[in-house]
Amino acid sequence: MKPTIDHIDNQSGSAMVVAVIILALLTIIGHLATRSTSLEVQIASNDMRYKQAFYTADGMTELGSELLEQNIACSQGFTASPQRGGLIDVQTIDFWKNDLDPDRMPSDADRDIRIPIGNDDTQPHTNIVIGGVPAFGTGSALQIAAGYEGKGKSTAGGGAYLIFDQIAQHLGNFETESIVRIQWRHVIGTEGICDP
Repeated sequence: MKPTIDHIDNQSGSAMVVAVIILALLTIIGHLATRSTSLEVQIASNDMRYKQAFYTADGMTELGSELLEQNIACSQGFTASPQRGGLIDVQTIDFWKNDLDPDRMPSDADRDIRIPIGNDDTQPHTNIVIGGVPAFGTGSALQIAAGYEGKGKSTAGGGAYLIFDQIAQHLGNFETESIVRIQWRHVIGTEGICDP
């Protein structure tokens, strides 16, 4: 008589198949996790580069405001040297006289200030353009009567000032670019000492 084989209870080799399936699933999950992580690293790196370009452009507006105040103090602009402290290239020596042109944007071909000095526009640098208009502040008056004291108090204000648009363009590494536009108000009569 022929021996019968019970196929239902025969489990030889099934552990190997289950182990291979589990290893294949773990390999796929590991690959997807690695791919997701590398994508997140790329996103974080790009975000850091663009934030760095933005904050550099924003910081250069502060420097541009200081240069603007110094330029206003010298009624004819910077006359001695267009290079302020060896770090800043002032291309227009009397840029405080520029008219406000809302369509003017800084570029390597059109700029009033370049930071740092140099002609290599492939390296990170910032271009700034400035333009302004005169304006008059509205006068105001306020009177307060303190009846129980029998005294009146008043304040008044007004005056003339210059409003400047300042646009800073920072061109950084990895083709990052950020443009920041601010307005700066200079009150006429608060000019400092001219340091051409």
